[in-house]
Amino acid sequence: MQKSNQEKWVLYSTCDEDSYSELRALDITSNDRVLAVTGSGCRTLSLLACNPKSLISVDYSPGQNYLLELKLVAIRALSYEKLLQFFGVEDCSNRWDIFCSFKEQISDQAFAYFSANRWAIENGVLCSGRHELFYVRFVAPLMRVLYGKQLEQIAQASTLEEQREIFNKHISGFFWNSLIRIGFSPLSITLILNDPKYVVEMNVNVGDYLIERLNHTFNNHLVRENNWTSFMFYGKYLGRRCLPHFLLEENYHAIRNATTKLEIVTGNLVECMKKMPERSIDKYSLSDVTSCIDTETFKALINQVIRTGENQGKLCYRNFLNKQLIPSDVENILQRDHELAEALYHDDLAFAYSFEIAQINKIEKQVAETRTVAEIS
Repeated sequence: MQKSNQEKWVLYSTCDEDSYSELRALDITSNDRVLAVTGSGCRTLSLLACNPKSLISVDYSPGQNYLLELKLVAIRALSYEKLLQFFGVEDCSNRWDIFCSFKEQISDQAFAYFSANRWAIENGVLCSGRHELFYVRFVAPLMRVLYGKQLEQIAQASTLEEQREIFNKHISGFFWNSLIRIGFSPLSITLILNDPKYVVEMNVNVGDYLIERLNHTFNNHLVRENNWTSFMFYGKYLGRRCLPHFLLEENYHAIRNATTKLEIVTGNLVECMKKMPERSIDKYSLSDVTSCIDTETFKALINQVIRTGENQGKLCYRNFLNKQLIPSDVENILQRDHELAEALYHDDLAFAYSFEIAQINKIEKQVAETRTVAEIS
């Protein structure tokens, strides 16, 4: 087995999703048993802020789970001011010393992993994922060269009318569209992900799709209040009210006060679910899992949601590169909320994702028939 300090450095270190959308879709309560995909850990922490009864966070990457562990320890150990400094949102001269003070509070494996990647701790771990470094080192500097004045004006715009005028008159156009198509071509995305465990099936024209979605976000959401758009184009967050949901001060306190039973699991999501009892999960927060699994694995995942889901539970996942809809042969059990899905597609600050939201209608006869058809054992 590979040692923890030899694991590849994390792909994601901060949130490129809008947790407000997910929380709106799932309506987490203190009685809920929740299953989530870890990713950067940010969504899991946002779910934790809702204080569900239990929360299982799964990722195939040990590093992503170590990052969640580190973030939670830091939230519990540090003041809000010091937390922002340690993560890299604000300046700090002693991040390594702060990290070393966590030695007795995190697992030996996590401590070894981050010790082997000391540079990331010292630079601010929130901005140091392979995905995030693409924006910090390449996209943001390029944007400063090409659109520095316009982006500065957008960062200061206090109304959508101001922002729309700047974007539509001085940024949007042929050259902008060409940049997006090149920067988000299938080859570019494969190089950015640089991970053989990601099975990237694309059934959309990524460049054209992102041009449309970026036009939507610049015309409908203020960049100065949008954590992911600000990070993409500026390589940083534009102030404390432009932070990911879990890092806002009110949610920092909620996470510290949560009494949720949290379990962090490293492994294949579908295989982990196969080990769970029937009706053991109320809410599913599955991120954009469809971007990194093939069609057959997606079908197996849906089968496990049906098996492990509680009646009247809820499922939420995002689509980006691969638009996987809830299969028609189980739509009587997984009843899609079309209206809410469309509303979130419009309102979501992360702009690139569409949503699949469903309520689990678990009538025994239907479940039995579906299990027989799908050959679920």
